[in-house]
Amino acid sequence: MPKDITIIKSVPFEYGVIELRSDNILTYEPHEGLTTFTRPHLELMLEILLELSDGKPMPYFSNNYNLKSLDSEERLYIKKHIHRFASKFAMTENSPMTRFITHTFMQLSRPSIPVKMFKTKEEAFAWLNED
Repeated sequence: MPKDITIIKSVPFEYGVIELRSDNILTYEPHEGLTTFTRPHLELMLEILLELSDGKPMPYFSNNYNLKSLDSEERLYIKKHIHRFASKFAMTENSPMTRFITHTFMQLSRPSIPVKMFKTKEEAFAWLNED
């Protein structure tokens, strides 16, 4: 993280940590070994993200390096709610499985905000900081 970026608020919870940075980017880092998003996981995340964003959509980053699956119920839940806290969404990925899941999600459940995948966090944050 660049020296001038600080964490305004950090919320650890059973699935990882959600933070609000001083550049107004929301971030999610899952606990090691977490490989999927379940409905309870997403519901808890939504509550935290809405609290941190104060109801104003902001750029959002999720570390999806270890994502291995995402069922249709969870895809639909994300599509229905992502615009409530995110103005655009960047994620990191490092596997063909994550790329496949994300491309499938994009084709079947087109989100209403821009979504991009990146190999590094630095690339993701650079895109999120673009106007």
